[in-house]
Amino acid sequence: MSAKKFINIAIAGQPNVGKSTIFNFLTGIRQHVGNYPGVTVDRKEGEVSYGDYHLKIHDLPGTYSMSAFSPEEIVARDVIVNEKPDLVINVVDASNLEKNLYLTLQLLEMRVPVVLFLNMMDIAEKNGMKISKSAISNELGIPVVSGIGSKKEGLTELLTTAIAVYEKKRQYPGITYSDKMESFIEDIKLVLAQHSVEMTQGWIAVKLLEKDNQIEQYFDDGFLTHIKSHIKELEREIRKEYGADSVAAVIKERYNLIEDISKKAIKRSGEVRSSFSRKVDAIVLHEHLSLPLFFLLMFVLFQMVFTLGDPMMGGLETLFGWIGDAVSGLWPDGSDSLLRSLIVDGIIGGVGGVLLFAPNIFLMFFGIAFLEGSGYMARVAVIMDKYMARLGLSGKSFVPMILGFGCSVPAIMGARIIENKWERLTTILIIPFMSCGARLPVYLLLVSIFIPAEYQALSLWGIYMFGVMVGLIVAKLLRKTVLKGDENPLLMELPGYAMPTVRTLAIYTWDRGKHFLEKAGTIILAVSIILWVMTVFPRYEAPAGSNMSNQQIVKMQVENSFIGKVGKFVEPAVALMGGDWKVGSAFVASLAAKEVFVSQLGILFSLGSDVDEDNNSLQAKIKQRYSLPAALAFILFILLSAPCIATFAIVKSETRSWRWPIFQFFGMTLIAFGVAVFAYQIGRLFL
Repeated sequence: MSAKKFINIAIAGQPNVGKSTIFNFLTGIRQHVGNYPGVTVDRKEGEVSYGDYHLKIHDLPGTYSMSAFSPEEIVARDVIVNEKPDLVINVVDASNLEKNLYLTLQLLEMRVPVVLFLNMMDIAEKNGMKISKSAISNELGIPVVSGIGSKKEGLTELLTTAIAVYEKKRQYPGITYSDKMESFIEDIKLVLAQHSVEMTQGWIAVKLLEKDNQIEQYFDDGFLTHIKSHIKELEREIRKEYGADSVAAVIKERYNLIEDISKKAIKRSGEVRSSFSRKVDAIVLHEHLSLPLFFLLMFVLFQMVFTLGDPMMGGLETLFGWIGDAVSGLWPDGSDSLLRSLIVDGIIGGVGGVLLFAPNIFLMFFGIAFLEGSGYMARVAVIMDKYMARLGLSGKSFVPMILGFGCSVPAIMGARIIENKWERLTTILIIPFMSCGARLPVYLLLVSIFIPAEYQALSLWGIYMFGVMVGLIVAKLLRKTVLKGDENPLLMELPGYAMPTVRTLAIYTWDRGKHFLEKAGTIILAVSIILWVMTVFPRYEAPAGSNMSNQQIVKMQVENSFIGKVGKFVEPAVALMGGDWKVGSAFVASLAAKEVFVSQLGILFSLGSDVDEDNNSLQAKIKQRYSLPAALAFILFILLSAPCIATFAIVKSETRSWRWPIFQFFGMTLIAFGVAVFAYQIGRLFL
């Protein structure tokens, strides 16, 4: 049996054209996600066997162009230029063909083999559009396939056509613009002939006319100065011809060509029916209804997360409790074995503390995936843009902020959708002010103790809103000071509404959820073991002949342990917010994960580690020892203080620098301390 032929394929397209859905259908579970070297943009690759061929498929990041504006655009272009796939499948939204062809023309400028896939043909037909594949193919000189990716229609023909293109191995002619533009391109190519480069000189000429800084890396300084000088001379002639600079001239040429293609390939019926998307947008994007509707949908999302997630959390809690009891049963009752304590309190307790929240996190990802796949999340960015612009951000910043209410780790990763580096960095730094699910047990514990039942829900809402308010104020200050920079207008193509496939939702949810467990679980496990070590060492030995009870010995063990000494060290600062060394120790422990505050406080009150927010004994101890103003200060400190170790690590990973996570850590800690002390000192005067 002969070996299969290997074909390397890249799938390119603008955001929200169904590119990833097609990739998921083609590759199924035979795919993996990583990162491109030097950037944090996802690298999705998969494999599929088709007849005598083995296809390796790269799902390039969604980009509006092949310019060097965003990390996604740079990555997509570099894959094509440097990795040289055998061919590119360009997926376009047929119902927005004119806007999608802008990327197509840029791919053809690079003279790579391209197969054009007209996706969402059903939506185009509903909008009264009749598209001629043959007309597009004749104008562009490439094969054109049509279909409906979400229903797998056209995918077999797409693979067959891709293989045929690979086997022909013909040289594609590229794109021909107007005579005047071609004369400028040829002029630059004559100069480029003096400098040996591997890439298509016509494409380089266009990039130089577009003043693409990334292209400069392919030239030495001497030649770069020479070519820039030559283009500067051409600029005068270009302005005479176009009445604009070379960048605008190239853009105008592309749109002129797209207009010509559209006239020949697209026919619209006399009465184009109002599409479903337009009807829905009349409500979703309504000036007065859009914001209330958004908050309602977010409420429904959070309600789903907690309603469906709580029973699963309870099941996991029972499971880990059973595992802990089973392991403890391997030692005699009353055993103070360090190995038993390490396994039960350190390892099982640490991993369990993370996995308890896994159902909520997976449900959150599923809900967000549904909103994204349906087309609604693109509208959220538009709705919030005018509000975020006042802070020096764009509407795209609001999407990862919403994710922050679930967990800061995936939310910070979600900030990759923001092109502007200053806006992206600002968003990353303020996301931890959005109260994550790990803080909720602390709020429930303290609110249930000090706030009457009829005001508890309102108090929780106020806590969350206060965190958002502080985050927005910090964002404004950052954009006015250390993170000054140009603001980008919100440029987004609103996709049509669609029902995401279960397969796509499942793959998205698993990819994001698995990544969270890998990133957060390992870090929290390690830190939990460290905290266990700090709690059990140095070992306390009761004086010979003493009649100390076991509970008294445990109390002395905790107070004289490393964690106890840390608490004593920070006690003077914590006292300013009404706390003591025990609360200080719990604050330090909560660096691993905020929910650790509850269990660690239980240990420090000599109640053992098996304590949760509903433990009446712990509640009684806290109410006896601390006041309402102090409890308010504790809540504010947990709300505003530096995030968990997992968040700290992901900020370092996303920014590729220790500078920003350190800045975030100390900045948030100072803000939290100042607000907490102020709240306590004012509160004690009136409460």
